[in-house]
Amino acid sequence: MFHDQSKLQQQTPQNRRRTGSVMLEFILAFPLILIVSLAIIQFGFIALLQQSITAAAIEGSREAAKVGATTTSVGNLIQEYVDLNSSLMLDVGQQPAASAQGNVLVSIEDGSGTLTQTIGNSDIPCSPVGPAPGVSEIKVTICLNLTDTNGTVPIPNLLSSFGFTLSGKQLEISAMTGLE
Repeated sequence: MFHDQSKLQQQTPQNRRRTGSVMLEFILAFPLILIVSLAIIQFGFIALLQQSITAAAIEGSREAAKVGATTTSVGNLIQEYVDLNSSLMLDVGQQPAASAQGNVLVSIEDGSGTLTQTIGNSDIPCSPVGPAPGVSEIKVTICLNLTDTNGTVPIPNLLSSFGFTLSGKQLEISAMTGLE
């Protein structure tokens, strides 16, 4: 019996040292775990936004390719898809694009090279990506900033306190469809 109590007394200081090292390991590992977790959430938001804007560009180009389509009808359809991300705003009534009108810019080009219509915020720098549309094609490009001046819209800038920022980054997606 004496022998068992001495073992308990010998293990107690060792357990105390182990408890201290577990706390130290947690303190050292927690910032890394936090950054990785926030990065996963951040890139999930980016993927969701990119997917909804891609769908909006594709459907907008299909609408623009229809006979008798108007800039307003294309803008309204794109607005429906943009509304999936409730923090985005496209002012369809603002044609051509004007300063401070929402946080999305839509550019519609046809293959003649003469018709380029814009909807939304003209403050957003946008250069349509990909090849120019052919004579029987129409191209719709949607451009938006990943964050606003507050770092919140449309994606929260979760990693800014760790030195990683989305400020000044843009999403530009184009879709091209043949005319009907």
